[in-house]
Amino acid sequence: MISIILVSHSQKITEGLQEMIIEMVGDTVHIISSGGTDDGRLGTNALMIADNITACADSEHIYIFCDIGSAILSAETSLELLEPALLEKTTIIDAPLVEGAFTAAVQSLVNPSKEAILHELTNVH
Repeated sequence: MISIILVSHSQKITEGLQEMIIEMVGDTVHIISSGGTDDGRLGTNALMIADNITACADSEHIYIFCDIGSAILSAETSLELLEPALLEKTTIIDAPLVEGAFTAAVQSLVNPSKEAILHELTNVH
């Protein structure tokens, strides 16, 4: 199984996207919302992202999709907090949050290999 972590400044955005992807692919992909701050405000939280990555330790691959600015910085910072084995299977994806995460989830139903998913994401705009 793969895991997809959704990172945005808005918890509503990541929860809505999580709901949409689960509706399309079911529980074949582990989708985690990492939007907003711990106290529900707008923002991002590298510790929360790292904790969510750690919760996906059983996944073969973990993909992180971010929206803008500090969401990307927080995702990058979260990688610095990981154990080497977990870091090795975690990738921050440079693709649009909504389209990229949706494409990766659907592609994982067809072919869940990292190569196939990354190849499919090269066509996402």
